[in-house]
Amino acid sequence: MFKRLSCALLFVVTHFSFSQETCTYGTVSNLTTVGENTSTGGSSQYAGAVDFDIPFGTTFTVTQVKFNVLKGPAALQYVNVAFMQEQNGMPGNVIEEFLSVVPSSQTLAYSMDDIDPFMDSYQITVDLPTQIVLQKGKYFMRMSAAPGDSTGAWWEITNEGQAYGAFDFIQVDNNPWGGAGYYSKVFQVLGSCSDSGEVMPDYGDVCAQENLSNDFETAMPFIFNGQLLSIADDFIVPENTTFHLTDFTINAMLLGGGMHNATINIRNSNNGAPGAVLQSYINKGVSSEEFHGYWPFPGLPVDVASIHINFSFKNDPVALTAGQYFIEVLPTPFITDFINWEATSQEGIGDYSYISADGGVTWVQNEGYQQVFKVEGFCNTNLSTDNQQASSSIVFYPNPVKDILQIVSQKSPVRTLTVYDIQGREVNGYKFDHNTVQMEFLASGIYLIKMQFENGSSETFKVVKE
Repeated sequence: MFKRLSCALLFVVTHFSFSQETCTYGTVSNLTTVGENTSTGGSSQYAGAVDFDIPFGTTFTVTQVKFNVLKGPAALQYVNVAFMQEQNGMPGNVIEEFLSVVPSSQTLAYSMDDIDPFMDSYQITVDLPTQIVLQKGKYFMRMSAAPGDSTGAWWEITNEGQAYGAFDFIQVDNNPWGGAGYYSKVFQVLGSCSDSGEVMPDYGDVCAQENLSNDFETAMPFIFNGQLLSIADDFIVPENTTFHLTDFTINAMLLGGGMHNATINIRNSNNGAPGAVLQSYINKGVSSEEFHGYWPFPGLPVDVASIHINFSFKNDPVALTAGQYFIEVLPTPFITDFINWEATSQEGIGDYSYISADGGVTWVQNEGYQQVFKVEGFCNTNLSTDNQQASSSIVFYPNPVKDILQIVSQKSPVRTLTVYDIQGREVNGYKFDHNTVQMEFLASGIYLIKMQFENGSSETFKVVKE
């Protein structure tokens, strides 16, 4: 199924524009001379899938796709291309499918004469019969190709060092999606990008916390004696601060396919140990995975892969006020019994990590060790979910609010006030009059209120509408 791996790393090409200009998402070739079977039209049907992310505030109109295929000199007869929703980090429902499309061009990318005299790498271009409009979020593109001769069609893969999205998927006939490599495939999804009209609330300044690796000294297992375990470690939100969590990255050490999704729980602290669940993401899909080489592991005769696994909450940040919190990971393993979260004996954030074998009912401390991870987001010292006060100079009440929200500013008169939903979209149906916001006609839920002051400063706070 695979050919020999070789060659060097190039950078990923991903760029976008908000002014209805050309826009491309995808990867570039590393000249690996390696491919995965993506042949269709024969006795067995092979397909591959790659993911790409549309950022907040962007509308992406897809008009064309390109991908590299290892094949013989005969032209591909046709290709099948489908765009799919992301579901639990994997290809989900089909948005649009184009069958038996004849490529608009099949151009030699590079020669493989020194590797295989019967095959070369070709860039295949497909003009979509109709445009596809995509908003923010993760999507998958599925592709299969009908070869023109007996050499088959092999979707070129990148070098393991090229980081882009989640590791790629393969499928045979109607079997479940698989894939156990630490790479992406060579592809570009092309079209135009424009401003979607969404406005990102002012969450404050960029901030992050992390426990650093200590040369891969050890790791805590997610699977022990055949039992799936959950692991949690803590981070601290400083006083007078609201932290909007947008990204969570763990350092995993594993063999085999790794992790496509996991349940991520944000817990409060109960006497320094993981407490009640404040926010739960069931089967949260991986946003991106990055290969960081093979490393020796205590007690194993073979090296294991170091993988940085990122979970993104950018489109729905988690707002946390001052205090100690635990972030818990319960993975969904894939083709592996060896999947671990790297740990370190170095001093890090807060206290040692914890492990649970009963879904978080009871916890055992990993004495002497903390997990290697990073939490990122935005910090705002003026944000609060208290019922009375957003900062020392701004008071708003009641919160939760049913009809009218009262605002008292001791720093500067409020010039403008805008209300957004939790996804960052400006809403209508409210009225701002001096120091009151009439919210009785808004639906129940969480809203972000941004105030611009006469002195040029601004503040944002969160309100719960009953």
